[in-house]
Amino acid sequence: MPKQWDPFGEFKKFQGTINKKIDFIFSGYKKPFSNIRHNQDSVFIDIKLPEIDKKNILLETDFAKIIVMATKKIENGNEKYYRVLYLPPGLDVERAKAKFSDDFLNITIPKKKARKRIQIK
Repeated sequence: MPKQWDPFGEFKKFQGTINKKIDFIFSGYKKPFSNIRHNQDSVFIDIKLPEIDKKNILLETDFAKIIVMATKKIENGNEKYYRVLYLPPGLDVERAKAKFSDDFLNITIPKKKARKRIQIK
């Protein structure tokens, strides 16, 4: 049986390559742990941001990626976190939701409905 194409697997590989380049640019930042899951309806992203105050988290998207930046005050300055997650096509980023609790930023992005074939008369 031929192997089924997994677009999420391809994006994870691509994301790893890009993250290495971004790590070089943001070398003073910590890269928080992240986990990406999906089902038929949505993509779920969990990002661990330990002991961060919700007001110190910046979450942005440009439809192709999600950018997370966070800052935590420590004794001798600030501890900074930065993570870029590249998104596969077919997600409805306009309807994305985010929640922060128990040191985790949880992002849910619904998938767009499949294209509908229109009959030509």
